[in-house]
Amino acid sequence: MVKIVDFIFAARPMLLLPVWSLYLIADKYYFGADLFGISDFVALVSLTLLVAGSYYINQIYDYQSDLINKKLGFLQSGKISKNEMIVVYVLISVVSIITGFKISLFLGGLFCVVFILGYFYSAPPLRLKDRPISGLLSNSFAYGILVPLSIPGFAAKPDYLIMIMPTYFFMTVSAGYLLTIIPDRDGDAKSGKQTLAVLLSDRSIIIVATILLVISLLLALQMNHLFLILISSVSILLYITILISPKINLILLACRLPILLMSLLAGYYYPGYLIFLVALLFLTRLYYKKRFGIDYPRID
Repeated sequence: MVKIVDFIFAARPMLLLPVWSLYLIADKYYFGADLFGISDFVALVSLTLLVAGSYYINQIYDYQSDLINKKLGFLQSGKISKNEMIVVYVLISVVSIITGFKISLFLGGLFCVVFILGYFYSAPPLRLKDRPISGLLSNSFAYGILVPLSIPGFAAKPDYLIMIMPTYFFMTVSAGYLLTIIPDRDGDAKSGKQTLAVLLSDRSIIIVATILLVISLLLALQMNHLFLILISSVSILLYITILISPKINLILLACRLPILLMSLLAGYYYPGYLIFLVALLFLTRLYYKKRFGIDYPRID
């Protein structure tokens, strides 16, 4: 039982918030909250397992750099073995892809893309995450574009304007991603990775991230989506603040803020999801305190 719980938290459920929240917001926007059915739920669970698998494979190939960056280590602590993680990774990936094909040919094919992208994001020879542009694009494309496309029925909508919201997600995820790589600069440099944080200064990264958020605001205005307009506006103000005063605690807050606000928005649309997030936060704090003796998640 303890091993099962270890695997649940090794999937980094707090990092799965973008998957769940963006999926729910897009589903509400395109189909309405009342139309969230069993196929939507099954597709979301399958997508969750696929992304969880990508986190497993990431931990396997980032073993050394995670040690340097002092990240939470299930493999480093021996709570899960490398072979165990590989077996579970393959199992949940296969189940998810098969489930996708059972829902529709399009979804099965899309899940194959998610699987391939998730693998090569961390694995050689591509290791997309360790390259300046591919790291940014693959991360943002996966969350911003592939997540909303995973909603059953999305591909059948003929209007080209349906891509405005995924593009909005792409921009906000990109802005957040750019800030998350700043604290990892030292470990990435020592590991020989060529991330944007290694190549660029904090100021340059924050400026680019702010520009992306401004684009997201324009897209939100085009959708006339009040909540997303507010999310982009608040995020832009915070990014401008850290541009003036780039303190690490403010950077950590800024990179998480857009997803946090969108998670609250998804919870507003689906109150049960908000209850789930509160329970998940409590259980995550309890788990890491018991198993690792640390307070996680935390802002500072």
